[in-house]
Amino acid sequence: MPFNLIDTDCSPLVIDYEYEINNKNLLAEYVGEMLLGHHLHINRIINSLSTVFPVHPNDSIDQVINKITSTTSIKRDGWIFQMISWIVLAQRSAGEKFFSNYPHFAPAQHGIDGLALVLNDDGSLRSIIITEDKCTTGPRGKITQQVFPEFKEFENGEKNNALVSIISILIGQLDAGNILQNVQNDIFDNKYRIYRIGITREGKHNDNDGRKDLFKDYNDYVSGDTSERRSGATIYLDDMRNWMQDFSDKVIAYLLSKKS
Repeated sequence: MPFNLIDTDCSPLVIDYEYEINNKNLLAEYVGEMLLGHHLHINRIINSLSTVFPVHPNDSIDQVINKITSTTSIKRDGWIFQMISWIVLAQRSAGEKFFSNYPHFAPAQHGIDGLALVLNDDGSLRSIIITEDKCTTGPRGKITQQVFPEFKEFENGEKNNALVSIISILIGQLDAGNILQNVQNDIFDNKYRIYRIGITREGKHNDNDGRKDLFKDYNDYVSGDTSERRSGATIYLDDMRNWMQDFSDKVIAYLLSKKS
């Protein structure tokens, strides 16, 4: 797997399920496949259900490469970072009854960045994971100005219709009648909602005190006496924009290698 997974417990405020990248080339392959729409196949690989990548038409590969190269670096980085964040969550959820929507199909697309459903063995609802992803050099500002208000809307029930719609699609591949019967009421219960802030942190946030500063006031927007419903998924990338440029180049190189 391309990540080392680390838990930084800053209870009762937050648990940061942070990660480090230990294989940048393998991650570039995974992200390249995600950009081609193969998220279900990547999940199978993570769960050791497959070992090969699917073939893909040359013209479709060229279209994805064009999106990467023609998009501004900030929007490109945000798009690719969503794919990285999705793969991290999938790796963390390996072996679980985990169902997740696909990240955005294009840079700067609006809507929920990430939504995942985890079921118990009996088909009952364990958790709904709601993710906001930000690839940024100013993480604290992004959290306070964009992420916290978004989470508050979920907590207030303003996005319940979107949740029901996406969750219905996610479980449509299952025995939907029985599963939906089990979870339909729980969808509206906030206790099942786990919020996840996927973000690039600064060096000053690397220790526990810095992490608490980064996520300060999280409990004002997502209630609970413990950190059970408040999570992060952060990574520290020294010289982040240059790192993302190099990584984007690796993704493009991988996509070119897939062409027949």
